[in-house]
Formats: sequence, C-alpha cells, structure tokens
Amino acid sequence: MVKFGPKDKRTRLVLLASFATSIVILNLFLFGAILTNMIRGDMSYTHVDMVAGAVFVFVITMIISLSLWPKIIDRLESREESKKAS
Repeated sequence: MVKFGPKDKRTRLVLLASFATSIVILNLFLFGAILTNMIRGDMSYTHVDMVAGAVFVFVITMIISLSLWPKIIDRLESREESKKAS
C-alpha cells in the first residue's frame, strides 16, 4: 500500500512528517499555555515565556521526530515487503 520511492522522496517525506509532527505538538503546547492563562485569571505565563517555550518545543520535537520518522518508515516498508513476499 505504501510506496515511498527513491531516497530523495523518502528524505522529503521524513522532513515533511517531522514538520507536521512538530507543528501539532507546538499547537498543543500553545493551547495548554493559553488555556492555563485563561483558567487562572491572572497572567501565569507572559508572551515572552510562551514564545520562548514554543521555540524550544519546536526545536526539541524536530530533533526527536527527525530521528524517529526514518525508523517508522523503515518498519512500514518492511511490513509491506513481507506482505508482498507471502
């Protein structure tokens, strides 16, 4: 079912998947920070705290997802190949 093609397309796929993963987690972080400020009434986190945290979360999730997505894609490819071989 899943065809990844040559290495160039695979590298692009890993990069796009990492960006997507990082943006989703970044949105969850920002949603949590804004929700915390709204619930507590006073400003628990300043705008600078939220921006700095967002940059930190984005960088960390990019590092982690760039190391995890190639392994996930390899597993998907090996499952597909084993299904074809059977």
